[in-house]
Amino acid sequence: MEKVLAIGFSFVVFVIGLAFLITGRIAIGLLLLAVSLFLVFLALRKKETMIIEQKIDIGGEINSRILKCKNCGAELNKEAMEVKLGAVFIACPYCSSQYQLEEEPKW
Repeated sequence: MEKVLAIGFSFVVFVIGLAFLITGRIAIGLLLLAVSLFLVFLALRKKETMIIEQKIDIGGEINSRILKCKNCGAELNKEAMEVKLGAVFIACPYCSSQYQLEEEPKW
């Protein structure tokens, strides 16, 4: 949508620049034509993709245990964990149930 608006605006600037060229104001016409071409360039350039990686750091002592699905009893692995809106969720690969993991207080 943004690209369409930018190209439409640059077309309007281009037409105004042509009007200035036709009426004899060459400097302003050429400047507006250059601006319209620059706007098309900005609209069509490829934007860089940003990759955001979140790492989970567990503080304090940890007792390792096997997590089991509350719905079907299957073992849950660490690949099924993901962070959504700042909370850690784990999904069961068998029944597709999702659970939020909550950290117990350290005191």
